[in-house]
Amino acid sequence: MMHTTTMLRFATTICALLISSALAFSPGPRHLVHKTTHLRPEVVGNSRLYNSIGGRGANTALRSTAESALAPITTSNLAVSIDKPLLTPVEYTYRSSSPTNIWRSFLAVLLSDVFKTAIVAFLIAAGVTLLSKCLTGGAASGAFSKIYNSVSTTLNKFAAVITKSSRAKPVDRPVPMPFEGDGGWGKCTLRSKKKVGTSPFTVYEFALPKPEYNIPLALGQQVDFCCLSSDDDICMGNFYPYEVGNESGSVQRGVLKVVVPDSESVEKNAEQVGMGNSKFIEVLKEEMRIGDEIAIKPGKAFLQYNGKHVPVTDMVCVASGLGIVPIVDQVKSISPKGTSSVKTTSVVWINENRSDFDLAMDELEKEYMKYSTKLAVSCIMDDLKKPLDKNREVEEAVPYFNAGTMAVVSGPKRFAETAKAYLNRKGYPDNCICVLP
Repeated sequence: MMHTTTMLRFATTICALLISSALAFSPGPRHLVHKTTHLRPEVVGNSRLYNSIGGRGANTALRSTAESALAPITTSNLAVSIDKPLLTPVEYTYRSSSPTNIWRSFLAVLLSDVFKTAIVAFLIAAGVTLLSKCLTGGAASGAFSKIYNSVSTTLNKFAAVITKSSRAKPVDRPVPMPFEGDGGWGKCTLRSKKKVGTSPFTVYEFALPKPEYNIPLALGQQVDFCCLSSDDDICMGNFYPYEVGNESGSVQRGVLKVVVPDSESVEKNAEQVGMGNSKFIEVLKEEMRIGDEIAIKPGKAFLQYNGKHVPVTDMVCVASGLGIVPIVDQVKSISPKGTSSVKTTSVVWINENRSDFDLAMDELEKEYMKYSTKLAVSCIMDDLKKPLDKNREVEEAVPYFNAGTMAVVSGPKRFAETAKAYLNRKGYPDNCICVLP
């Protein structure tokens, strides 16, 4: 009777091992994420950094940025590459079920360490059982029964560990924030205000209603803000999200950050962001307190390419002041390998004051260190009233137009007009120049 019970325990242990091995090597459900990103570069030639900032090495190539796009730009703006398969080799292998793939999977299970361990465990259990049968006497049988029970318990624990580790862990994915209020508005809460280094800019951080929420925006898309002043006047502002500090390809969740000028007068702020935004900044600065709510919703997307030469293979970005914010986001989105047809990206960032470079200099340097063969960044300190073609560094940093090149201009209105005219003189047609407000 005792031997019959022992054999039943042995059979149960072996079944548990076989089931756990099958679970450990059976392919679980895969969530194939298909992501559309616009205009991604791959290779950049030699580049130089014209840097008048003390402590920054000259002749150092850096990097540019682009706006994270979870929502695609219109099809006319999407650079399509036809030299890549619709499915990656991993996805294709997973979806196909040919006999060769099944045979390879079977061999992988046979040669795995877990299967070998199961065989060893089987031999040990079989040996203990047979040895207990061969010996007679109640004392001997009792001793071997205890030994077998101990081995069986250990093997069951091992099988439980394998089964637990084989279960797929849930993927923590961001959730798009719903905008279900009147007019498509949502709300957020002011969480913090922080100066950016020694620059005349301030970062405002807002908490979204839930920590897993994110605001899916296309490259070059703004966020609209709306609030009431103390006089019950409606104040609205439009700003690009400030993605500095986030990893390339990552999605900012639970918070929204924007950066605004922090000058002493409304008129001076208006030179950077326009009079409407300047009045909103005044209310944000003087009247909004930590914990106050404000209405938000996705704004307009301005990054468009209307040129005839597709796909886009090169990008040239000319920015000043806060205009670097959407450029940084753009660089982060298009720089990772295999995400667009763009092969080179050149960023030219021009400021009058040394402190203005605190806004994104470290971020550009970090991106360059990761993609030094694809990105060139030139940081130039000069008088913005001076014609760009009179600056030797600008002349060397901005290439002449070639078919397949897209230019992006971003900065204060007066600078944008000057930069666009300069690009026209270097051969860039209007339909290949995108001006971000």
